[in-house]
Amino acid sequence: MQTNQNQKILRLTESGILLAIGILIDTFLKFDATWLYGGSVTLCSMLPLVVIAYKYGPAWGSLAGVVHGLITMLISGGRAGGLAAMIESNGGLTTFFWVMLLDYILAFAAIGLAGFAPKFVKNVPAALAVGAVIGLLGRYLCHFLSGFFLFSGYAEWFFGENVPWGGWFLETFHGNALSVVYSLIYNGLYMVPEIIITAVGGLLIGGVLKSQLMKNRTNPFLS
Repeated sequence: MQTNQNQKILRLTESGILLAIGILIDTFLKFDATWLYGGSVTLCSMLPLVVIAYKYGPAWGSLAGVVHGLITMLISGGRAGGLAAMIESNGGLTTFFWVMLLDYILAFAAIGLAGFAPKFVKNVPAALAVGAVIGLLGRYLCHFLSGFFLFSGYAEWFFGENVPWGGWFLETFHGNALSVVYSLIYNGLYMVPEIIITAVGGLLIGGVLKSQLMKNRTNPFLS
């Protein structure tokens, strides 16, 4: 009983430290494109969540992701031109609810999907890299849905002012098709680099910290 209690305390402590590292990276080590209302490329801010999911499983990883997402939402809401400004100009509390659900709660909970990677990939560095791709693709999907359903009204502005050959997109796609392309490209501009950077970070961390990652693990998919 005491050993089990100690494992829970250690899991909570490690997760708290990793969450703090992720939040600090997301706050200070990132690039925000000037035209973006939301989204940024960071220096592996999602990797701590991937590690949590890898060690402790998808459920715990998703819970950690929700905590990370809500903290990130509070921080971004306090920045000029951030979440608060976006909500004010896009539908008030109704938009806030759906943005909170899709862009923060579900998007970051999806990182917990990384915990399934060890079921298919046994090599630690490769499992972290594959987990990063799986988890962040889940996050990308949530941001895509948010962009499609909530912000497709920006599609013409986006292609008209911010994208090379934007005129071609406006001539080729219309209606829902334009909204789909808009959300894929808009969110892909920061999510694709984020996926690549996090996967590379997983390969590096998995090689250096392999023994530490295997200690106190409770992920049922880790043998």
